Amino acid sequence: MLVERRVLEVASGSAFLVHPYLAFQTTNHLFLGLEYASGGDFHTFLQRTGCLDITSAAFYAAEITCGVQYLHSKGIIHRDLKPENILVVESGHLRIADFGLSIDNMFGERTATERVGTPGFIAPEMLAGEEYNAGVDWFSFGVIIKEMITGTSGYNRRQPKIPGDVAKDIINKLLCNNPSQRLGVNGNIRQHQFFMHIDWVSLEALRVAPPHVPGPPTIRTSSGVFNIDHIESAEARRTKIRAEDQELFGGFSYISPKWRTFP
Repeated sequence: MLVERRVLEVASGSAFLVHPYLAFQTTNHLFLGLEYASGGDFHTFLQRTGCLDITSAAFYAAEITCGVQYLHSKGIIHRDLKPENILVVESGHLRIADFGLSIDNMFGERTATERVGTPGFIAPEMLAGEEYNAGVDWFSFGVIIKEMITGTSGYNRRQPKIPGDVAKDIINKLLCNNPSQRLGVNGNIRQHQFFMHIDWVSLEALRVAPPHVPGPPTIRTSSGVFNIDHIESAEARRTKIRAEDQELFGGFSYISPKWRTFP
């Protein structure tokens, strides 16, 4: 939780990461207030739109690339990249979210060994219990591009047919078993032919219109139609947090400089 709180504050510097508005705590709970993404998660978005054409897939992949590269430049490895952890805002742009499994301070040659993440998106070096670095995110990214283009979720050895030589090439280079040779770690991913039509300066300035602008998601209940993606409920924790654990969260509270107050 502390790592996620730190990463969220860093995330404020990128247009392709979900932004925090506030963090606070009570005796029994920790709260994070994040920007609202009315388009829901990217997995649900892909289920609605179906397989994407190469141009659309390249646009979304480019936005994810910007977010991942920003995280890595700050020494952060996400470790659970998947469409469910990417949000779609009202304008149609993407925001990488859910930093609960992230690890920070991963600069230089520092590596990790902890096995985390979601089956089907975990890099082979992590599955093997080997030391790993930011290359694990690029492997997951390759699985995401494959899902965008083929509609199949998760990685397996018998991959479905991928349309287009350029798309097949970038996916194969991202899913390379050798992390030191994996695209993203090895070579400039932005120069791959898959992104040949991407104007990176305009993209990062959010001046490129997304290929799909989602309407507000709706659900129909006996009480009417609501413009929300889904409703989740959870049993509140009833055990009071120990005093020694409370001390770990000194300085947890946060208010974003971008927070706006209304009369």
